[in-house]
Amino acid sequence: MAIPYTQPSMALVRAVDGTFISYPFIEDGDATTKVYNLVCTQRASDYNAAQIALDDNMGSANNAGVIDLPSGWADSNAYFVGDTGHTPIAGGMISFTRTFANIPQTTTISSGSAFVTFPGISAISSPSATIGMTSLAMTSGVRGITVTSSSTHGLTTNDTVFIKMDYTVNGESFLHSVTGSFKVIETPNTTSFRVDVGHYWGEQVTLNLDNGKFFEAPYNRDQISINVSTQTRYDYILPGITPWVSSVLDINMPSTFAVVYEQTGQINDTAFDTFTAPGPITVIGTIPDATEYTAMINDEANIVIESSLSEWAGNILVQKTKTCKAR
Repeated sequence: MAIPYTQPSMALVRAVDGTFISYPFIEDGDATTKVYNLVCTQRASDYNAAQIALDDNMGSANNAGVIDLPSGWADSNAYFVGDTGHTPIAGGMISFTRTFANIPQTTTISSGSAFVTFPGISAISSPSATIGMTSLAMTSGVRGITVTSSSTHGLTTNDTVFIKMDYTVNGESFLHSVTGSFKVIETPNTTSFRVDVGHYWGEQVTLNLDNGKFFEAPYNRDQISINVSTQTRYDYILPGITPWVSSVLDINMPSTFAVVYEQTGQINDTAFDTFTAPGPITVIGTIPDATEYTAMINDEANIVIESSLSEWAGNILVQKTKTCKAR
């Protein structure tokens, strides 16, 4: 009787056809990060889930726990994130996918819109007169709408105006109504200014003003909730590999933006400057104060509205930081 014979190599992990490299973030502008997917076979009775440890690198075939790596695959910056897809196959063998991944690059992408509550602003200023509008215009390829005023406006770039206006486009019956505070983009002359009211066209159109008026807003307002566009930054962290991070507890999450009293740190819903009240009593303002927060709006500073930490693959974590422009 013939003695059954099994090749000793069947006890070892072999990368076979179907092995491939993927680029999961290429659509986000990261063409460097690779995920190595090794389709492997091994005798089922010899499979050892602890053969290699999470975070072991793929600098060599021995590190990867396979007989051989495909040519050019050795990558000491790719880390083991797990074996998956275990499937029995003929001859007492097992098939599975062994995956190694680079730590992805930081990317920032659009993340839709969200309703965000912005602080109130309390600044000492004199009220301005309301001025009427005589016409509206737009120029294809140029941001915003140009407003012509019925009298000299006295505005400069980055001033804030409160607008109420209704208009139609190309004589259509649909009446667009705009109400709110907007930053002045440009002042071509003393009777015109340009603002972005959130209406965009891909070609030249005619804007027909139905009615409109505005006044310079000193950014005195109550706390306000606005639907705004957001973007999210994705930072990838591998504890023990990423500098200064030995464990997940070393990761500090970005703080959500808030206005606080300068001397106590207590959160306040309104930004205001230090001022002297009757007495005289000096009332300490906030951080940021009204002047500083108005400057943040004018500079289009990005503020943190949300952050989180979760697992991406294996022990590689992803820190998500959602931001929007100060409003």
